[in-house]
Amino acid sequence: MTDAFLDARRLLKGPWQAFERDVARLLICNGFQDVRVVGGSGDRGADVLGRKNGELWVIQCKFTTNGYAAAAAVDEVAEAGRFYRASRMYVATSRPPGPATRSAIERWGKLGLKIGVLEPATLLAMAQKTPEFPPARRDLRDYQESAVELFVGALRETGRGQVVLATGLGKTVVMSEATARLFADARIPDGRALVLAGTRELVDQLQRAFWDQLPKSIPTHRLIGGETPAFWEGITFATVQSAVARLDELPDFGLVLIDEAHHVGSDTFRQVTDRMVDSMIGGVTATPWRGDGYDIDTLLGPPVIRVGIAEGLKRGFLCEADYRMFADDIDWQLVRDQSRNAYSITQLNKRLLLPTRDEEAARRIREVFDAEARRSGIVFCSTVLHAKSFAAMLGLFGLRCEAITGEMSPRERDEVMARFRSGALDLVTTRDLFNEGVDVPDVDLIAFMRVTHSRRIFVQQLGRGLRTSPTKDKVVVLDFVSDIRRISEVIELERGAKGDIERLRLPGVVEFRDASAGSFMLEWMKDQADLFSREGDAMLELPRFDFPEPHGGGTVQ
Repeated sequence: MTDAFLDARRLLKGPWQAFERDVARLLICNGFQDVRVVGGSGDRGADVLGRKNGELWVIQCKFTTNGYAAAAAVDEVAEAGRFYRASRMYVATSRPPGPATRSAIERWGKLGLKIGVLEPATLLAMAQKTPEFPPARRDLRDYQESAVELFVGALRETGRGQVVLATGLGKTVVMSEATARLFADARIPDGRALVLAGTRELVDQLQRAFWDQLPKSIPTHRLIGGETPAFWEGITFATVQSAVARLDELPDFGLVLIDEAHHVGSDTFRQVTDRMVDSMIGGVTATPWRGDGYDIDTLLGPPVIRVGIAEGLKRGFLCEADYRMFADDIDWQLVRDQSRNAYSITQLNKRLLLPTRDEEAARRIREVFDAEARRSGIVFCSTVLHAKSFAAMLGLFGLRCEAITGEMSPRERDEVMARFRSGALDLVTTRDLFNEGVDVPDVDLIAFMRVTHSRRIFVQQLGRGLRTSPTKDKVVVLDFVSDIRRISEVIELERGAKGDIERLRLPGVVEFRDASAGSFMLEWMKDQADLFSREGDAMLELPRFDFPEPHGGGTVQ
């Protein structure tokens, strides 16, 4: 391992994508904020953006294996500077700049535009002077410190380890800190670690998050699509699909870590773990349940620590959840009939509750967005088509909203997410894209417009709003799905969250046009025994007593 992640090997061997990312990491390690790699179609000549002391830097990165970098890079960064309204513009090169580049810089200088060059000697000097750890490195909470110690201990002693932490409690911090400590103790054979995830977006987010915890001596790489590391020492972040495609070419890794480890039972993940059977293998997840029945403990061993949503709420590490469920009405005839035959959950969902329609749901979202002074929200829809149509419906109510779906290119999704994070959009609609890995701590409204009978998906989606942020007081959850299993899960969260401070407010958790319906549903659900633990379509009994006809709201006498 070298003294710094950016060294002569990167400058000589690349690949060019890694050169761009190392320049971005260099900025992060030196205290820049809002650092982004933006290179690609439509980048207007920029590759890396970063802000420090109120100044926006724009950098055009040129990696060449031999010869001079094209002088056109100077014109490109000049265009980028105008487009992004940058204060400082630089061309970063992996080889010393040639006469044509210096001539172009001089030409722009005569026009009053100063453009600098970050040539190899400058970049290497910056890397050597970079602090050992970035300013953004997090101090661990007590449960995170315990998780790291137990995780590292299990990996060293048994070669396997599993951590279960609810979304928002810092799974990536635990994983990155554990990796850093294993490197520091020289406990990773050959100094090579592999971190696996399911999608390109997750890989990029993981690599970026690891940078905040790693010492500068550990280089990082990406194995994805057409990009392959030029050398393997350090940490390689890869999609599982890319790892499988190159399985015979991969070196041995002393450590293999799996993000969202509930996927580890799939065929693709098992191909990699079977190939790396002699490595230390660990995984982190917020939702250890799998629909196919595979027990992830078989591969990773039992969890060394579990911290769920309820404990996170109780201790204030997750924000308060104001949960509101909406339905049109209760089918009182079903209640009145009181059949001696028990009803299944599916039958009750179809006959007992009627879901609120889209237009009414959009109106409610608009009302809550204004009344509760919300800043940004995510709406989970039933299909991609529904996400698009409901985004348009929200637009009719004056909300700035766009759909973000798997049909979009990574570049298009990045563009929408950038506008969402900047506050240019009020809400985004989606189906399953935000279930895993998306870090949007400022989201303070979640709306469910889709039915899911998967506890894992429900908890993942709810978790998108539970992250704490200095800008929000709570997350308002609006549930228009009307699934009685959902009510049961919320009640279980409420039971677990109760402590000195009740973090989950249940009064009004079910709102109906007939006010008495909410109290009926809540009391009945509390009487049911842990619906989520029942296999299949559980049979449930309704209360055996009669109800009066619901009043019509009253009149003035």
